[in-house]
Amino acid sequence: MMRVLVADDHNLVRESIVKAVSVGADVEVIAQAEDGPTALARCRELQPDLVLLDVAMPGLDGLSVATELRRDLPSMRIIMLTMHDDLTSVERALSIPVDGFVSKSAAITELVTAIQTVRDGGRYLSHDLIDRGAPEGQTAPAALTTRERQILQLLSEGQRPGEIAATLFVSIKTVKNHLTSVYFKLGVETGAQAVAEAFQRGLVSRS
Repeated sequence: MMRVLVADDHNLVRESIVKAVSVGADVEVIAQAEDGPTALARCRELQPDLVLLDVAMPGLDGLSVATELRRDLPSMRIIMLTMHDDLTSVERALSIPVDGFVSKSAAITELVTAIQTVRDGGRYLSHDLIDRGAPEGQTAPAALTTRERQILQLLSEGQRPGEIAATLFVSIKTVKNHLTSVYFKLGVETGAQAVAEAFQRGLVSRS
Protein backbone atom coordinates (compact mmCIF):
# COMPACT_ATOMS: atom_id res chain seq x y z
CA MET A 1 0.00 0.00 0.00
CA MET A 2 1.45 3.37 -1.06
CA ARG A 3 0.83 6.11 1.50
CA VAL A 4 0.20 9.45 -0.23
CA LEU A 5 -0.03 13.08 0.89
CA VAL A 6 -1.81 15.58 -1.39
CA ALA A 7 -0.88 19.27 -1.21
CA ASP A 8 -2.85 21.90 -3.16
CA ASP A 9 -4.24 25.26 -2.07
CA HIS A 10 -7.46 24.90 -4.11
CA ASN A 11 -9.92 22.86 -2.06
CA LEU A 12 -11.94 21.59 -5.01
CA VAL A 13 -8.83 20.53 -6.95
CA ARG A 14 -7.32 18.87 -3.89
CA GLU A 15 -10.49 16.94 -3.07
CA SER A 16 -10.81 15.82 -6.70
CA ILE A 17 -7.25 14.50 -6.67
CA VAL A 18 -7.80 12.72 -3.36
CA LYS A 19 -10.97 11.08 -4.64
CA ALA A 20 -9.36 10.02 -7.92
CA VAL A 21 -6.18 8.49 -6.50
CA SER A 22 -7.98 6.80 -3.60
CA VAL A 23 -9.91 4.56 -6.01
CA GLY A 24 -6.92 2.26 -6.43
CA ALA A 25 -6.63 -0.46 -3.81
CA ASP A 26 -2.88 0.08 -3.56
CA VAL A 27 -3.05 3.81 -2.70
CA GLU A 28 -4.05 5.38 0.62
CA VAL A 29 -4.24 9.17 1.03
CA ILE A 30 -3.09 9.69 4.62
CA ALA A 31 -3.11 13.51 4.73
CA GLN A 32 -3.84 16.74 2.89
CA ALA A 33 -2.27 20.20 2.99
CA GLU A 34 -3.40 23.56 1.61
CA ASP A 35 -0.12 25.47 1.75
CA GLY A 36 3.61 24.89 1.52
CA PRO A 37 4.59 25.09 5.21
CA THR A 38 1.80 22.67 6.18
CA ALA A 39 2.80 20.25 3.41
CA LEU A 40 6.42 20.29 4.59
CA ALA A 41 5.47 19.79 8.24
CA ARG A 42 3.04 16.94 7.52
CA CYS A 43 5.56 15.19 5.28
CA ARG A 44 8.22 15.37 7.98
CA GLU A 45 5.73 14.15 10.57
CA LEU A 46 4.03 11.35 8.62
CA GLN A 47 6.75 10.47 6.08
CA PRO A 48 4.42 9.31 3.28
CA ASP A 49 5.76 7.17 0.44
CA LEU A 50 4.67 9.78 -2.12
CA VAL A 51 3.68 13.44 -2.01
CA LEU A 52 1.69 15.19 -4.75
CA LEU A 53 2.74 18.85 -4.64
CA ASP A 54 1.16 21.81 -6.39
CA VAL A 55 3.88 24.07 -7.80
CA ALA A 56 2.13 27.31 -6.76
CA MET A 57 1.15 27.29 -3.09
CA PRO A 58 1.01 30.08 -0.48
CA GLY A 59 3.68 30.37 2.18
CA LEU A 60 6.20 28.18 0.35
CA ASP A 61 6.00 27.09 -3.27
CA GLY A 62 5.94 23.42 -4.17
CA LEU A 63 9.43 23.33 -5.66
CA SER A 64 10.87 24.81 -2.47
CA VAL A 65 9.02 22.18 -0.45
CA ALA A 66 10.36 19.49 -2.78
CA THR A 67 13.91 20.79 -2.33
CA GLU A 68 13.59 20.54 1.46
CA LEU A 69 12.07 17.06 1.26
CA ARG A 70 14.74 15.76 -1.10
CA ARG A 71 17.41 16.92 1.33
CA ASP A 72 15.74 15.68 4.54
CA LEU A 73 13.79 12.65 3.27
CA PRO A 74 15.64 11.51 0.13
CA SER A 75 13.68 8.28 -0.32
CA MET A 76 10.30 10.04 -0.49
CA ARG A 77 8.83 10.09 -4.00
CA ILE A 78 7.65 13.46 -5.27
CA ILE A 79 5.27 14.35 -8.11
CA MET A 80 4.73 18.01 -8.96
CA LEU A 81 1.40 19.33 -10.27
CA THR A 82 1.21 22.54 -12.28
CA MET A 83 -1.53 24.68 -13.78
CA HIS A 84 0.68 26.09 -16.53
CA ASP A 85 2.92 24.60 -19.24
CA ASP A 86 5.96 25.91 -17.39
CA LEU A 87 9.24 24.49 -18.69
CA THR A 88 11.21 26.75 -16.34
CA SER A 89 9.64 24.92 -13.41
CA VAL A 90 10.42 21.59 -15.06
CA GLU A 91 14.07 22.61 -15.36
CA ARG A 92 14.11 23.60 -11.68
CA ALA A 93 12.55 20.25 -10.84
CA LEU A 94 15.31 18.45 -12.75
CA SER A 95 17.91 19.85 -10.39
CA ILE A 96 16.07 18.72 -7.23
CA PRO A 97 15.24 16.11 -8.66
CA VAL A 98 11.56 15.18 -8.40
CA ASP A 99 10.12 11.91 -9.69
CA GLY A 100 7.25 13.24 -11.78
CA PHE A 101 5.72 16.39 -13.22
CA VAL A 102 2.06 16.41 -14.32
CA SER A 103 0.01 19.20 -15.84
CA LYS A 104 -3.35 19.89 -14.19
CA SER A 105 -4.85 20.06 -17.66
CA ALA A 106 -4.07 16.35 -18.10
CA ALA A 107 -6.74 13.71 -17.58
CA ILE A 108 -6.95 12.22 -14.11
CA THR A 109 -6.03 8.88 -15.65
CA GLU A 110 -2.65 10.36 -16.55
CA LEU A 111 -2.06 11.31 -12.92
CA VAL A 112 -2.87 7.74 -11.91
CA THR A 113 -0.43 6.48 -14.56
CA ALA A 114 2.22 8.87 -13.24
CA ILE A 115 1.74 7.53 -9.71
CA GLN A 116 2.04 3.95 -10.95
CA THR A 117 5.17 4.79 -12.95
CA VAL A 118 6.83 6.49 -9.98
CA ARG A 119 5.76 3.71 -7.61
CA ASP A 120 7.52 1.23 -9.91
CA GLY A 121 10.74 3.24 -9.82
CA GLY A 122 10.29 5.25 -13.02
CA ARG A 123 10.00 8.97 -13.70
CA TYR A 124 7.08 10.66 -15.41
CA LEU A 125 6.77 13.91 -17.35
CA SER A 126 3.33 14.94 -18.58
CA HIS A 127 3.11 15.34 -22.35
CA ASP A 128 1.30 18.64 -21.80
CA LEU A 129 4.59 20.10 -20.60
CA ILE A 130 6.53 19.45 -23.81
CA ASP A 131 5.82 19.80 -27.52
CA ARG A 132 3.31 17.06 -28.32
CA GLY A 133 5.38 14.68 -30.38
CA ALA A 134 4.58 11.26 -28.90
CA PRO A 135 3.51 8.67 -31.46
CA GLU A 136 -0.11 7.64 -31.36
CA GLY A 137 -0.72 4.52 -29.30
CA GLN A 138 2.36 4.93 -27.14
CA THR A 139 1.80 2.78 -24.05
CA ALA A 140 4.82 3.65 -21.95
CA PRO A 141 4.58 7.34 -20.92
CA ALA A 142 8.05 7.32 -19.36
CA ALA A 143 9.67 5.90 -22.53
CA LEU A 144 11.36 8.15 -25.06
CA THR A 145 9.21 9.14 -28.01
CA THR A 146 10.40 8.57 -31.58
CA ARG A 147 11.31 12.26 -31.90
CA GLU A 148 13.19 12.25 -28.59
CA ARG A 149 15.24 9.22 -29.63
CA GLN A 150 15.98 10.90 -32.96
CA ILE A 151 17.22 14.05 -31.23
CA LEU A 152 19.24 12.00 -28.74
CA GLN A 153 20.88 10.09 -31.60
CA LEU A 154 21.93 13.35 -33.29
CA LEU A 155 23.19 14.68 -29.95
CA SER A 156 25.29 11.53 -29.54
CA GLU A 157 26.78 12.20 -32.97
CA GLY A 158 28.08 15.55 -31.76
CA GLN A 159 25.42 17.89 -33.10
CA ARG A 160 24.47 20.93 -31.03
CA PRO A 161 20.80 21.90 -30.48
CA GLY A 162 20.97 24.49 -33.27
CA GLU A 163 22.40 21.95 -35.72
CA ILE A 164 19.78 19.38 -34.68
CA ALA A 165 17.04 21.94 -35.32
CA ALA A 166 18.41 22.57 -38.81
CA THR A 167 18.71 18.84 -39.53
CA LEU A 168 15.13 18.14 -38.48
CA PHE A 169 13.64 21.39 -39.86
CA VAL A 170 12.21 22.39 -36.47
CA SER A 171 12.84 25.34 -34.18
CA ILE A 172 15.65 25.30 -31.64
CA LYS A 173 12.99 25.84 -28.95
CA THR A 174 11.34 22.57 -29.99
CA VAL A 175 14.67 20.76 -29.75
CA LYS A 176 15.37 22.21 -26.30
CA ASN A 177 11.87 21.28 -25.12
CA HIS A 178 12.40 17.70 -26.23
CA LEU A 179 15.82 17.61 -24.60
CA THR A 180 14.27 18.79 -21.32
CA SER A 181 11.94 15.81 -21.53
CA VAL A 182 14.81 13.44 -22.40
CA TYR A 183 16.90 14.64 -19.44
CA PHE A 184 13.94 14.19 -17.11
CA LYS A 185 13.13 10.69 -18.32
CA LEU A 186 16.75 9.55 -18.18
CA GLY A 187 17.35 11.16 -14.79
CA VAL A 188 20.22 13.37 -15.99
CA GLU A 189 20.95 17.09 -16.11
CA THR A 190 23.24 17.63 -19.12
CA GLY A 191 23.60 16.57 -22.72
CA ALA A 192 26.81 14.70 -21.96
CA GLN A 193 25.11 12.73 -19.20
CA ALA A 194 22.17 11.99 -21.50
CA VAL A 195 24.46 10.62 -24.21
CA ALA A 196 26.38 8.47 -21.71
CA GLU A 197 23.14 7.09 -20.29
CA ALA A 198 21.74 6.50 -23.78
CA PHE A 199 24.79 4.44 -24.79
CA GLN A 200 24.58 2.45 -21.55
CA ARG A 201 20.90 1.67 -22.18
CA GLY A 202 21.35 0.99 -25.88
CA LEU A 203 19.06 3.85 -26.89
CA VAL A 204 21.39 5.16 -29.59
CA SER A 205 23.67 3.49 -32.09
CA ARG A 206 27.40 4.16 -32.24
CA SER A 207 28.56 5.76 -35.48
